[in-house]
Amino acid sequence: MIKKIFKWLLRILIVLILGILIIGTIKQASYDSKVEDEFQPIGKFSDIGENKIHYKYLDKGEFTFVLIAGLGVPMHTWSTLATDLNERGRVFMYDRSGLGFSEEGGLPRSIDNASIELNTVLTNENIPGPYILIGHSAGGFIARYYAKKYPKDVLGLYLIDPYQGDVGYDNNEPDEWPLTFKMMNWSFRNMSWSGIPYYLLPNPPHPTYKTSKAIKTYGLETYAEKISLEQFHKFDGIGTETPLYLLSADNIKDEFNDTNTELQRQIFKKYSSSINKFILIESGHYIHLEKPEIVLKSLDEFITKLNSK
Repeated sequence: MIKKIFKWLLRILIVLILGILIIGTIKQASYDSKVEDEFQPIGKFSDIGENKIHYKYLDKGEFTFVLIAGLGVPMHTWSTLATDLNERGRVFMYDRSGLGFSEEGGLPRSIDNASIELNTVLTNENIPGPYILIGHSAGGFIARYYAKKYPKDVLGLYLIDPYQGDVGYDNNEPDEWPLTFKMMNWSFRNMSWSGIPYYLLPNPPHPTYKTSKAIKTYGLETYAEKISLEQFHKFDGIGTETPLYLLSADNIKDEFNDTNTELQRQIFKKYSSSINKFILIESGHYIHLEKPEIVLKSLDEFITKLNSK
């Protein structure tokens, strides 16, 4: 009797799982199709050999803002700032491999590969320096690495609530992910089509953030964290003289707010330029979307200091 009940329960569970997968797959495919219909490429494509990168370049100015978005986020995140930035200098923004309208790139999706791809596009498309690298979240991590690997044309770093995973990292293994996080990341990388990861991610800052392609890339970029930290660690002590403005989100709704702020202060302390500034802003993580006027005001101050050096 017990065996029969167990078999029936197992069958019901299997049917439920299959039902969830079928419904989720249909919803994810519908969402992908809707985004594809509503949003079209706004720039050009650069062939970097292994894949093509979608980018937009706004000319006119004495230097170029290179805009690097956060984890899983396409260049649409900069749309509200692009025009205002172009009044101050040239603007280059792009979709990293696997995001927005860029094709999927080679693995792993580490900061070194991301930086090489960015440098290839800038070189191939003759995007002139000097560069002010503006990086949000994980984009700030890429910006810092790029400035170390390709320092020649980097004028300054402007980081918006940057990722702080490298703080305190040494030759030991990075902290082990909890099992639940491992399972979630696996689903992002391998089941982005199923609709399940869609519901695990927070509401998107832009609709293209939750397409199956973007979800997969989100998982791949996160999965490469260990490799990225090892790559970054090799440049410890290099490029610390690069001028830096760092905007930190003072988000009282975030239970890890104080910890994040302290870690970002530790990042700030690694840079030695006399014009550096740490700015605490009452905002959520997407400061450039929530408080664009503050971003532009502090950026103007940063530019003035860079010009007076």
